[in-house]
Amino acid sequence: MLAVLVLVTCDEPPDQTVAGAYLFDMHNASGAEGQFVAITTDSAVVAKIEAQLALPVDKRLMHINGPIGRGDGGHNLDWDWHFSPHEWDLVEISIELCDGNPGLVQEDIDYWVDTVGRFCPWGAYVVRGRE
Repeated sequence: MLAVLVLVTCDEPPDQTVAGAYLFDMHNASGAEGQFVAITTDSAVVAKIEAQLALPVDKRLMHINGPIGRGDGGHNLDWDWHFSPHEWDLVEISIELCDGNPGLVQEDIDYWVDTVGRFCPWGAYVVRGRE
């Protein structure tokens, strides 16, 4: 018996196909340049996300903060880094050291993963979850 594995890609963004995935964007750099995806099923974080999604975009002021790793993690768009699934949070305040944007992380992944250890883009906000 021969089994064939077929991988299918589509135009749907990863946040539409991965359970617990959330799409983020940057207030100051919207579009593909500022977008990234993070995964969590932590009920406390999901509650914060739902509260943020109930607000207009300009009032979504909580940002993501958490450890990151190399590779897209199977869900983070075209980036070569990802937030460690289920280990991040939405917060109101973070230290400046981990602030930045997705492109800065992409440019120096070793520094961000090995030295900083986490990413907390102050300008990030949740756009939507899995529909």
